[in-house]
Amino acid sequence: MLKITQLAHLLVRTCFAEPSSGSPLFAIDATVGNGYDTLFLAECVGENGMVFGFDIQDMTVAHAQLAKRGLAKRITLFQAGHETMLSHLTHSTEASVSAIMFNLGYLPSGDKALVTTRQTTLAALSQSLVLLRHGGILSIACYPGHPGGEEETNAVLVWAKALPHEEYGVLHHHLLNRQRTSPELVVVQKI
Repeated sequence: MLKITQLAHLLVRTCFAEPSSGSPLFAIDATVGNGYDTLFLAECVGENGMVFGFDIQDMTVAHAQLAKRGLAKRITLFQAGHETMLSHLTHSTEASVSAIMFNLGYLPSGDKALVTTRQTTLAALSQSLVLLRHGGILSIACYPGHPGGEEETNAVLVWAKALPHEEYGVLHHHLLNRQRTSPELVVVQKI
């Protein structure tokens, strides 16, 4: 069985499968952490594309990993919360981002006191809908097993369920035969 992060990559890759119109591809890693999703997205957008990354923590590890692979020119990192996405990006990125990835909770190798919260995540998700292009995918990996994680996961599920079905397709992946606190994946596609 795939981990939810692997499943997210598999699904997100599909929005890059169709040929682009020649204009550069954009993607956002809303929670950079160690940069695994940033690296994945940098490979997906190609040479002319750009990945915008957001995190409140230091992203030196992520930047070094991308530089080592020769992908640093494809990324712009902002040491800022994901709820500030719109204020950091230009109007030219509105409705033109192919993929936006969230990996909620805390960075396992980082300060566990620094976690995403229901309030900032909901604000960031609303901004994501403004940025996402038609056919674009928003993936949200939720981790209900830490303090505050269940509240945040439930808020994401309520938010996603309320999206108008005429405009968005929503997938919720959760292993039924696991603990109630096992990771969950929500994927939203703008149609």
